[in-house]
Amino acid sequence: MKKISIIFLSFLICISTTVLFNVQNVHAASGLKVHYIDVGSGDAIYLECDGVNMLIDGGYISQSDRKEDEASRGVLEHLVHNDSQNTVNENDADFISQLRVILKENDNSDVTKYLDSLGVKHINYIVSTHPHYDHIGGLLHVINKYTYDHIYYNGHDYTTRYYRYFKMLAEDNVSSGKVRAALQIPQQNDTFQLGSAKVTVLSDQTIDYTMANGTAINNGSIVLRVDYNKRSFLFTGDVQYAAQKKIIETKGSSISNIDVLKVPHHGHTNSVYGNTGHSENYELFAKVNPVISIVQCGIRNTSVSLPTNRVLKDLSMSDVYTTKNQGNIVIECDGTNIGIKLNNTNKQYKFTILGDVNGNNRIDAADYLMIKDSIMGKLKLSSLQLHHADVNNNKRLDAADYLKIKDFIMGKINKL
Repeated sequence: MKKISIIFLSFLICISTTVLFNVQNVHAASGLKVHYIDVGSGDAIYLECDGVNMLIDGGYISQSDRKEDEASRGVLEHLVHNDSQNTVNENDADFISQLRVILKENDNSDVTKYLDSLGVKHINYIVSTHPHYDHIGGLLHVINKYTYDHIYYNGHDYTTRYYRYFKMLAEDNVSSGKVRAALQIPQQNDTFQLGSAKVTVLSDQTIDYTMANGTAINNGSIVLRVDYNKRSFLFTGDVQYAAQKKIIETKGSSISNIDVLKVPHHGHTNSVYGNTGHSENYELFAKVNPVISIVQCGIRNTSVSLPTNRVLKDLSMSDVYTTKNQGNIVIECDGTNIGIKLNNTNKQYKFTILGDVNGNNRIDAADYLMIKDSIMGKLKLSSLQLHHADVNNNKRLDAADYLKIKDFIMGKINKL
């Protein structure tokens, strides 16, 4: 009897351990994760929250496209670029079947390799911000390989083969019964849930940017805001000045003081902002005022070193990370604090109350002295400390901030 009891107790302990392990796994998997995938000078961002996932753009269609190495192009690259060596006729009756075979046999995109490494089989939301090949290329593999629930594109017609094949595959996925999700054009202010995170469409896809200095395709990018409890993320595609200005005018409050910014257009200056030495992103960056900025850029593909010095200057209020230097960047957010995984190292951003510069969860004389020393040049504050110190929210640290904190500590005002 005693032996049976011992066996039964061991069984209970085993079950309890298993349950505890599973609970810990569920807890560890909770929260919002944002993966900025290293795809060179392209975009591919994978988000997951509470078991629901979303992919924004897909980078290049292959490694040779990423490197812009024409000598290494194969049948797939010849096809999508319509090279003289292309041997596939898209007017053939069975062209879609041929395209699917070619994609399957030449699956060499960064994004599918990354998603496969995460064990992804199904995607709830796919977003193609705009059809440049460094954003839409890998999506051809994605919609050929995985099933999905929703697929969004910006609704404007383009002549590139990447774009045409993307639409053809998406439409064939529906007609063949692979998925039920037809291509959709998101409308400004549309919202949907990514688990317990909220996604909001900020861009207006009805605007025609054709006359905006030849940057129509970039300016037509879908722009999304993601909110998870107290933290906010902004995904900007490749929007340039015309679209940035329109979003500032129409959705200014929705892009103000964002925690994490995906820097538009891989950190290009695009053009200068007047004679001030700033990039054309200057107004957007000042409005967003990010704590953290992520630039998806590569070493090759451009004669310009990205991000440019003007862009870095305009992001001086923010900590800037690049896929060029850090590789894949993963942000984990619990709704209050943010952790960043870089090159097998972690960095933590612990957000506290406004005015708590030293992070001790209260506002006291130490915070006042840190602000004063920073203004006097005696102390350099981190980007997060600067955000906590800017109590009058004028996007800079000045005497008004430490005087306001001093008045709060002395009881002259009740709140900051």
